[in-house]
Amino acid sequence: MLRNYVSSHGTMRNVFLIFLAILPLSLRSQVISMITLDKQTLEPIPNAEINIQWKDCLLSVKTDLNGRFKVSMDHIDERDEVVFYVQHPMYDPQTLRKTFLQNSQDSIEVKILLKPIKRQTQQTVTVKPPGIPDTVYNSKDFHVADFEINQNGDFILLVYPKRTGHHNSIFLFDGNTIIDSLTLNDVGINLIKDYRNNIHVLCQENVINVNSKGDSLRLQTIPRTYFLDYILPIVDTTSSKFFFSNFNEYYPAFDYFTLDLIDSAYRKIVHIEDSLMMELYRSEYKWVDVRTRLWAKQKEIETGIDAQIWVGANYFTQSIYYKVPYAPLFKVGDSVYVFDFPSDKIWVYNRFGELIRSMGLYFHYHKDRTGWRRNMIKDPVTGKIYAVFEKDGITYLGDVNLNNGQIITKHRMYHKYVEKIRVNAGFAYYIYRPFESIQKRFLYKERLFN
Repeated sequence: MLRNYVSSHGTMRNVFLIFLAILPLSLRSQVISMITLDKQTLEPIPNAEINIQWKDCLLSVKTDLNGRFKVSMDHIDERDEVVFYVQHPMYDPQTLRKTFLQNSQDSIEVKILLKPIKRQTQQTVTVKPPGIPDTVYNSKDFHVADFEINQNGDFILLVYPKRTGHHNSIFLFDGNTIIDSLTLNDVGINLIKDYRNNIHVLCQENVINVNSKGDSLRLQTIPRTYFLDYILPIVDTTSSKFFFSNFNEYYPAFDYFTLDLIDSAYRKIVHIEDSLMMELYRSEYKWVDVRTRLWAKQKEIETGIDAQIWVGANYFTQSIYYKVPYAPLFKVGDSVYVFDFPSDKIWVYNRFGELIRSMGLYFHYHKDRTGWRRNMIKDPVTGKIYAVFEKDGITYLGDVNLNNGQIITKHRMYHKYVEKIRVNAGFAYYIYRPFESIQKRFLYKERLFN
């Protein structure tokens, strides 16, 4: 009995020793504690996906809100290589290879630094409903005297510190910051955009071309007479024709012409004349003294121009009754529209200057009730044409239907007594200063109703 117990006890002891020898091999595991950090800020990166591969095993995990994760891997032998592949939508992926040695610790902490992907952070954009103005440019030091929008969508601003016409400067403004600025050596009056969309500063003595290509401004002086005689008369152009006029502010009539770009031949397409104003213009000759009549006759002999025109140009144009005829020309698509207000007609031409059709024009009637301001504005992006009305200081933009010449809708401007209205890409831009305020003249914009 005792012999059997000893034999049995010895057998159990051997089995226990064998179990203790095998136990470390079967329970051996490696605890990996890993943290993912931003390489630039060292902030933890949550929700980073990590794929772990060793031998024939593959494990996929994600980091927690603190950028950490912990995993226990069994059956790690000496010099086994473990591959960690880390990826995140906002960072460049990274691969880490780790080899475990025999004397390595049971728990190992690994840090992985991820490089952010290059990205551009945009400022918050606030889109306001139609009719609510937004300030485009404001300053404590400068008033905005005039502005234009170039082909890149940037603003060319004519500014002055205290009094208009003195110490003028030109700003290139992208809507957020002043990119470049230059000081004028002349007295700037206003900005003019020609038929090529080039922007000029009209000064007392010269005309200055403003070149805003790139991120810099360049100014080039143009003789004033050359600009007024050869650039300003050109209203618009098509692929084969120039459209220009012989408009003169001292004569109540003018003509529109086309100039062929190939053979330089030109022809008249429409005559604009205010018949009532022309009658009053010529009648002024009857009321001047004998000395003035003799002077006018002498001018007629020297130049061949009628004596009545000499008197009208020098005397009647100084009267409060004189108004030059208003008949703007706009190119919309392949068509050219002439708004002949003196004749109550809209003349429509093709790109070759050939008359296609005409329609009635009547929204300028009853200006004491409607507030018609003899001003038409074209949106160069959408091609829409707007008529400007002002009543009791409130300005309205009337959307003109180019099929029948009528006003579709009117947009009421939020502020009263706005100035220098421009329309671009469905927005109305204008200069405004609150009445009896110390505020400078700011540039505002409003989104128009579609």
